[in-house]
Amino acid sequence: MIEKIKEIFFSDKGMKIVNILFILSLFVQNSGLIFIAYLIWIVYLVFGMKHTQSKIIKISNFIFIIFAAIMIMANVLLWLNYI
Repeated sequence: MIEKIKEIFFSDKGMKIVNILFILSLFVQNSGLIFIAYLIWIVYLVFGMKHTQSKIIKISNFIFIIFAAIMIMANVLLWLNYI
């Protein structure tokens, strides 16, 4: 079962799932979906870094991971101020 989840998540469907989570987080605000979307995106990017030989892709994925981490921190701060 875990292998099937990995196969789906790390195929083209995986990025579609991440995109759907980001879109849902726009419509369902203050639900925590944005955190889940960023965390799944980070997992997707890390997996992509481990399975590529291209240095350019590794560097760009690393930059996106840093961006996602900053966005998670910013959303946590906004969420804490909202409470």
